Amino acid sequence: MDILVTTPKSAHETAKQEAELVANDPEAYWFRTFARKPNVSVGDKVYYVDNGCITGYGIIFEISQESIDCDVTGKNYSGYQLKQRKWVALKTPIPFKGFQGYRYVERIPELCSSLSEKTSENP
Repeated sequence: MDILVTTPKSAHETAKQEAELVANDPEAYWFRTFARKPNVSVGDKVYYVDNGCITGYGIIFEISQESIDCDVTGKNYSGYQLKQRKWVALKTPIPFKGFQGYRYVERIPELCSSLSEKTSENP
């Protein structure tokens, strides 16, 4: 199942730095941490709401339960880590109000149809 998460406004600049790091290093990845494991699998997508719009998604390549230090912030994050390397931008961002936690994309039918129209895999 794919999930939808929000990048907090306070983390917007950090997210940009992480994106640059991952874009410049094929071994680098970013992760999202959860206290409880979402019902996702390797290959599923994590869509991101950023500044009021769904802008794209990452593809999960590994799921682990551990404690990780972030190379950008230096902070330690413990819990379930959804690790992602590949970023796919939407052709057109989709307006969506931010929220806490995560939501399953499949449970929002009107969003599913919008995403299928606006998603474009980058080579």
